[in-house]
Amino acid sequence: MFISIVAFNSCQKEETSATVDEVTVSQQETQTEEALADVDALTDEAVDLYASTLKSATISESAYLSDCPTITVNKTSNPQVITIDFGTSCTGKDDKVRSGKIVITSTAFNTFPSVRDFTFDNYIVDGKKIEGSLSKTINKDQENNVRTAVISENITITFPNNEGKASRMANTTRQYQRNKLLNPADNQIVSWGTSEFTKVSGVKLSKTVTSDKPLVFKISCHHIVSGVVTLTNDKRTWTIDYGDGSCDNKAVLTEDGKSKEIKIK
Repeated sequence: MFISIVAFNSCQKEETSATVDEVTVSQQETQTEEALADVDALTDEAVDLYASTLKSATISESAYLSDCPTITVNKTSNPQVITIDFGTSCTGKDDKVRSGKIVITSTAFNTFPSVRDFTFDNYIVDGKKIEGSLSKTINKDQENNVRTAVISENITITFPNNEGKASRMANTTRQYQRNKLLNPADNQIVSWGTSEFTKVSGVKLSKTVTSDKPLVFKISCHHIVSGVVTLTNDKRTWTIDYGDGSCDNKAVLTEDGKSKEIKIK
């Protein structure tokens, strides 16, 4: 997913802290948010399929996992380890191409509350390389089929086509709302919290998402479909409104009382 930029010059220089293209930097921050939501949804599928004591789910019902990643589970180690190895090229059911590995460790994958730690080994998705680590402390509401995780992120992402590199430090809360059992495409991830997004050029964004207007990442759409973020750089502040829940390519960027529609692909 990326935000189309009208009259964008491919030779445009990297932003500096004094001159920030709010559309471009918002585009990359959104790409990072979605890439990490993808990691959450995809690894949840792997845990449910390969580490759960319930064996009713199959890859044929998955929203992400195709038959090309090699998934190994070591339940005898402490902590337990799940490795998702995409090899040199693996196209998922979301049509994204991945390579490298995601490694998840936990003292117990099947009990709650639990802690899951994630690391990345040369992991690349659609040209974006994700490095670093994240940790999730997960609780489960069995009656409503909702998992809630408190997440700490320390991530670096390298964008394709020489578009630069950025780090993301975040403390967020995510709810994994599983609506229809055994139908992962019906699930959604609801997120709120704060993060810092810093490009190697020195451009730094502070992001806030409140619990009353959270980001909603719909699995069937593989994109953020609603929610509002507030982004701040030095003395500039703007918002992005991702819409009403429809799976479309529109969002609204507002700064200084002026709004414009931006296209999301």
